Amino acid sequence: MVHPDASTAGQPRFASLLQRLSHWLAETINHAWGNPGEEAQHRPPAIGVQPFSGEPSRHRRR
Repeated sequence: MVHPDASTAGQPRFASLLQRLSHWLAETINHAWGNPGEEAQHRPPAIGVQPFSGEPSRHRRR
């Protein structure tokens, strides 16, 4: 006699496998193509004279 849920007994395991596979594929594509947000964090600082921006932090004493 076959249990009525026997055909769906492996389904959660299969769903977990698909979820892990899709996560792995997403990580692989992200690593291969790069992530512009992460790449901007690893850019070296600009070299040379930089334009002035903002206000000076302290005022000169008189």
